[in-house]
Amino acid sequence: MSAIRPLAFTILAAALAVGSSAAPPEGKGGVGGGKGGKDDAADFQPEILYQYNGRKSQDVRLTDIDASSFVTVHAAEPAQLDGFAASDEEYAMIAYAEAGDIYLTNWTASPVEIGGKALISARDDRAPGSGRVHWMDFSPDGTRLVFTESSAEPNNLGSDAERRLWVYEIGSETLSLVLWDFSILDVAWSPVRDEDDVVYFTGGAVGLNYPEHLFRFDMATGDLDPVLTYGIDYTSRYFDITGKHAAGPPKIAMAFKEADGRDYIRIYDLAGNRLYSDWMSRGDILNFDCTGTRLIGKDEGSTGANLTITQVGGTATGFVSGRGYHSVSDWMPRNPC
Repeated sequence: MSAIRPLAFTILAAALAVGSSAAPPEGKGGVGGGKGGKDDAADFQPEILYQYNGRKSQDVRLTDIDASSFVTVHAAEPAQLDGFAASDEEYAMIAYAEAGDIYLTNWTASPVEIGGKALISARDDRAPGSGRVHWMDFSPDGTRLVFTESSAEPNNLGSDAERRLWVYEIGSETLSLVLWDFSILDVAWSPVRDEDDVVYFTGGAVGLNYPEHLFRFDMATGDLDPVLTYGIDYTSRYFDITGKHAAGPPKIAMAFKEADGRDYIRIYDLAGNRLYSDWMSRGDILNFDCTGTRLIGKDEGSTGANLTITQVGGTATGFVSGRGYHSVSDWMPRNPC
């Protein structure tokens, strides 16, 4: 397995800087962006990227912390939106996948606008039997995008069959298959300096109903080390790691199903040591803000999946609730990060 070459910072800084009108790198796609009513470009601080499941479409939306305004990044046909991720504000990129095709766009603030989109990886071009893309994450330096893809069952995002791990180099538009013999689910890049080729993912042997471990994977050396064990340390396949701006050592957030049958948040360090003796409030499909002090995640309510913000080591407050709101979300970095 060959090492992945770092790309020059200046390629992205020039093409995708916040406040610029430049589009993402050239690709096969056309022009996209927010539109209509409440989606109109607005003067609000973009802080959270989230998924809204409506009757006619699945939307990726960019909103402020009060959820009072939003801009639609992309609207997909029902059951076609796979996953999405936001980069560091320094690079201002958003990636999303629809039916296995991955697109890259950028955003600006004041007013909030979504730039043109580029198709960076088509499902049909990856390999025969390529499937849907579920989870993805930008590298801390904004030069690469890692994503997981189903292969044996291309239309089943929750499949426990073989799932492959890919890395896309944004500046050179190079796609590399880095792991293919695991049932890989959620994935996150290491925020540690000098670990440019290290990612973490939940996964296990092909055919298991659930992942066996949270693994640390060095793509340059091929080293694969278990960090946390499913059923003991966590019971949800989804997790997140604090980013490069967060104070203190990196933290891992995972969910564990407690005695009442609901998912509660647990926090670990990168060595797998639990940092809080008690569970925090309910949550699943978790994502840290840039400071590493707050999490946004899912809390199933009577009207559907609600989005909840939880202070790390503290309490939770409602963010977006009501029928149709889904739990998939991502924080957008903001000052002072």
